[in-house]
Amino acid sequence: MNVRGSFKTGSFGIDFTLATSLLGRMRDMLSGSEGTALANAVTILTALGIAAPRARKGLFAVLKWLRGREITHVRMQNNTAVLDVDGDELEIDLPVLTLLSDVRVRQAIAQVLAPLAREGIEIFAAGTDTEVYETVAHNEIAWFHAPEPTDALLLDEHRKMAFSIVSLAFKDDNKWRLYDGTSTIHATITDAGFLSRVNNSQISFSKGDVLLCNVRMQQWQTSDGAKTEYEVTDVLEHRPAGLQIRLPGM
Repeated sequence: MNVRGSFKTGSFGIDFTLATSLLGRMRDMLSGSEGTALANAVTILTALGIAAPRARKGLFAVLKWLRGREITHVRMQNNTAVLDVDGDELEIDLPVLTLLSDVRVRQAIAQVLAPLAREGIEIFAAGTDTEVYETVAHNEIAWFHAPEPTDALLLDEHRKMAFSIVSLAFKDDNKWRLYDGTSTIHATITDAGFLSRVNNSQISFSKGDVLLCNVRMQQWQTSDGAKTEYEVTDVLEHRPAGLQIRLPGM
């Protein structure tokens, strides 16, 4: 992103020409179905609030209104959304909500405003050679901090599974490595009775032993893709290695 100090000493700004790289990145970010309505460059500039003045606030103005406060509720309407911050409400257009909730857009804006952290830079301004549409002062930069992306829970299932033991973990915060016959997983053991017997040497393990377990599997969508977590909630049976001959009726 190119910037230039074209407004006055101690400030920096972007105009429509210098905004091209930011727009290109945002079009790429919003190329999915949710971003279809934002594919037009003017629409993006308007939603950001750095194009011609609009009836409702753009993203820059919304972030200044929030002042770092957490949104407590979002109420969807036909073509707008109402942000609620502990009873303080603001109505915004849906394209602005899309930008507000996209971590990549927020990170791009934080990067654009990064020069405000430098000594001697007091204000950011966006607009044309004849009109400034939005400004951000040095003491407002904290309001534009990009939040860390949060993981979204996709699946939460309980199932019965059988594992052979690859390695045990005796520290509370460590996970056991278990093999399900196809792949090795890392699982947290939360069966307190089973762990107590293991810690008191009431259970011994040999190669080929199998644990029959109730397992909670959670899958999350993260910024890096899918993530799966396993929790063994109950160890139902510890089957020693199959060294004995199984006879009919036994």
